[in-house]
Amino acid sequence: MSQTKRYCLYRAILFILLFSLICVFRERGKSVLPLLVLFFVFIIDEVFVLFIQRKVKLYNLLLDITYISFLIVFTGSALSPFVSFYLPLIVLSAYLLFPVDSFIVSGYSILSFGLVSLFFTEKIPTGLILISLPEFPPLDIVLIEFVVYSFVFIFTAAVSSLIVQVLREQLTRVKVDISDIVEAIDYGIVTVDEGGRIVWSNSKSSNFLGVPLFPGNVLLDVTRVPFKEPIERILMGEEKQLELESGDKVFMVRRSSSLLDGKGTILMINDKTEEKEIERKMQMRDKLVTLGNFAANLAHEVRNPVSSIRASAELIGPCPEGKKDKNEKLKEVIIKESDRLDYLVESFLDFTKSFDLKNKEIGVSKLIEDVIVELKQSKFFNKNIKLSNEVSGDISIKGDYNLLKSVFLNLGSNSLKAMSNGGNLAFGAKKDKGSTILFIKDDGCGIQKRDLNKIFSPFYTHFKEGFGFGLPIVKKIIELHNWDIDVESALGEGTEVRIIL
Repeated sequence: MSQTKRYCLYRAILFILLFSLICVFRERGKSVLPLLVLFFVFIIDEVFVLFIQRKVKLYNLLLDITYISFLIVFTGSALSPFVSFYLPLIVLSAYLLFPVDSFIVSGYSILSFGLVSLFFTEKIPTGLILISLPEFPPLDIVLIEFVVYSFVFIFTAAVSSLIVQVLREQLTRVKVDISDIVEAIDYGIVTVDEGGRIVWSNSKSSNFLGVPLFPGNVLLDVTRVPFKEPIERILMGEEKQLELESGDKVFMVRRSSSLLDGKGTILMINDKTEEKEIERKMQMRDKLVTLGNFAANLAHEVRNPVSSIRASAELIGPCPEGKKDKNEKLKEVIIKESDRLDYLVESFLDFTKSFDLKNKEIGVSKLIEDVIVELKQSKFFNKNIKLSNEVSGDISIKGDYNLLKSVFLNLGSNSLKAMSNGGNLAFGAKKDKGSTILFIKDDGCGIQKRDLNKIFSPFYTHFKEGFGFGLPIVKKIIELHNWDIDVESALGEGTEVRIIL
């Protein structure tokens, strides 16, 4: 309930009670016209505050004190039994406004009661006094009564302000704690009433759904595709939870529980993208383990006959005159293809074998220099290619030197193959936001965007030489170090590989 509605409800209860008591104790034959006029003014004021002003202000409470004062005038001024009705308004001002406002209201109450008791007593025609009264007391008794009530008004303001202040601090602390907890969790939470209108939501839910969620809005009216249909089915009770894809994200939407005695629903939205990726990697890893075991056995079985075929080809003696050229060519083909098949088996075994990490402190600049020296001896290197070491500062990492060297040699060899016409190949390392990033950047032919998600798969290669095991082995070594590898490339512009520690 809003502050304005609470105010209108509390003051309505207070004044209806006051009007009722006056009517009960009204002296027979007395006119109720003053009472009806004041009641009519009160109703107009109530409607104005509730539907037009829509906000409680200090002058509303001061006006209520004025209403009370008029009623006290018509019920005997200093002798009125309804002076205590000032007190609820003082408490209400502390509750609805600020502590200092309760002191303002209490001060105005003292002023109003002083005017009523000291100046209007015995000046109001007896025909307008609605209740029967005892004989008017002496002035000194009236003054004492005024002082006592003044003290009570100020004491009420002080106590109510203190209590409200303490309660507000406690409530604020509780709200902050709950808000922090709800905002910190990774779930989007939306509560809706039985009409599908939003009661409450956290910021995560707005981020996931891609639209702002405001209380009072119908959830399905503001929800976009692809969330709309699943949420509608869940709200209708057809499903308890549904998984859906939105762009490159995977979300789980589920109904957690009922709200308000079954007259509403709590929806929870979870981003399962990372979980699904981990699941996919685990499945891939299981498949690779199975494939590795199979491949190792198969490779050994293939290698033996291949070695025999090659050896037999080498032992083939001289051919008869006239068939020499043809037989020699067949012999060369057998040896060449045997070597190629043996290289495939060797690559396959390298891919499937387990690596034992031998971690130690490695100077990145020294590692890069060693790699550059070896790459310059590669058959893919030419004088139009410039190799550079761009390590910024003295950066050291902890890893397996030989394995990391093979990673850079593999990546460097791919870059050399992609730069047959020359270009720049840069190796480097830098610190960024608490992480160390190793990078290899070339000006080669680049990779098409649609092929980037395939480059770490076995047997995938766009070079004529090799079988596509180089990058899968690189990824395997990087993951063994618990690092990440990222590739950016554009066709005709070159490629950059980043290893994030």
